Amino acid sequence: MVKVFYSDEVRKLEELTLQEKSMVETELMYQAGYVLTKDFLSRMMPSIDEEILVVAGVGKNGGDALVMFRELERLGYNISLFVLGDKDKSNACFKHYYNQLDESHKEIHSEDLKKKLKSTKFVIDGIFGMGLKRNIENELYEIIELINNQKLKVYSIDFPSGINPDSGKVMGCAVRAKFTGVVGAYKLGNFLNDALDYHGEIKLLDIGLLEGYSDIYFLDYNDLDVSRIRIHNSYKYTYGNNAFVGSSKLPGAINLAAIAAMKSGLGLAEVFYDQEASRYFIELIYKNISELEDLDKYDVFCFGPGITDFKDVYQNILSKVVKLKKKIVCDAGGLKYLDLKKTYDNLIITPHAKELSKLVDLDVIEVTDNPVKYLRILAKKGIITLLKGTTSIVQEQRYTYLMQAKNNGLATAGTGDVLAGIISAFLVEESTVNACCKGLAVFMKAADFARKRRGEVSMVASDVVDNLYKVWSR
Repeated sequence: MVKVFYSDEVRKLEELTLQEKSMVETELMYQAGYVLTKDFLSRMMPSIDEEILVVAGVGKNGGDALVMFRELERLGYNISLFVLGDKDKSNACFKHYYNQLDESHKEIHSEDLKKKLKSTKFVIDGIFGMGLKRNIENELYEIIELINNQKLKVYSIDFPSGINPDSGKVMGCAVRAKFTGVVGAYKLGNFLNDALDYHGEIKLLDIGLLEGYSDIYFLDYNDLDVSRIRIHNSYKYTYGNNAFVGSSKLPGAINLAAIAAMKSGLGLAEVFYDQEASRYFIELIYKNISELEDLDKYDVFCFGPGITDFKDVYQNILSKVVKLKKKIVCDAGGLKYLDLKKTYDNLIITPHAKELSKLVDLDVIEVTDNPVKYLRILAKKGIITLLKGTTSIVQEQRYTYLMQAKNNGLATAGTGDVLAGIISAFLVEESTVNACCKGLAVFMKAADFARKRRGEVSMVASDVVDNLYKVWSR
């Protein structure tokens, strides 16, 4: 697990590091630039004569870029500099390193930038970092678009310029990097929303910051132990009997959830419709929702996939299950039956951003600007949330966990239902947060196998289900 911070927290961590180590800011900036230079060379691997252009803003990010310029120039690389912004109004650290540049340094002017971008092979992007708070427009917009259109090998410092440091959203436009060197500590903006489409391959670089406290962690799903223990002296009920409550209108959704649970180790799955509907799998037991009476016999309830209409029968079932404090995975249409004036036990919800915004009655833009804030509000009500997205977020009462699939093939109908089903299988034996994290890891692993066979364009949800066995067989 790796700690992740809000940008303001990293600034405080930098200040504390300077105090504790009796350093001045320019020394920490030099350390950052030096480490960035080593990372740039090891990952980009430019030859000594290939052209490199450093594009620097006049803030701290630009200061890091100036250190990189100096180091690469000292090593004999063919390097040029372009400065964006008013040097007279620059950050003090930027001024410190700019004033140290040799008078013969190769600084180019605006009118020559387009020509230089056509001849260069590598660009070091040091325009904006954690300081970006406004949309990029006018000349800055044109320059970033110019860099992107040339399809160069871009190395970004801390963030691709134009990415919000906390939300990960594009602020008007943003540099598309091949590599990003993250300075000192991961920030939320390195992971959320648009981040994955712009960062390229990211790497965390140690610049000697003190280890700060954070309750947000990034998890690599390949590192999680998702093993399922089975014994010889057992039978189907040993591994759980779960109820899957769906709808006859969209029966495929609840069926995907139920069969995914069975292929994730669940012993028995009973699917409940509000009316008679197609029976998809011979391994599942199908019943009418009126037959869902003995609630105590079920280990976990998967509630909501495929439900579209609001019906009293669904509300009555959920209310009874909640009162019994049974374990519940609530997804999709089931979310509309929750009452946020109440507190819950053993409840997992698995919304995407739009569903979350409806649940908390806010605009989706506001929710995605700071999703952790709203997930923590739900956690205080006893709700464990798995917010599905480019980077999925698992929120419990104390900690926040981030996980990335890096698999565009998952953006297809039904994958959320599959995920809910897998989690319900783990929830038979695991705590709510462990079920979320392990279920999500299995989902991502199976999706990787599906991508290898089908490709991201042709993947469908059932491909993920069909590849679940590989997670354990290998």
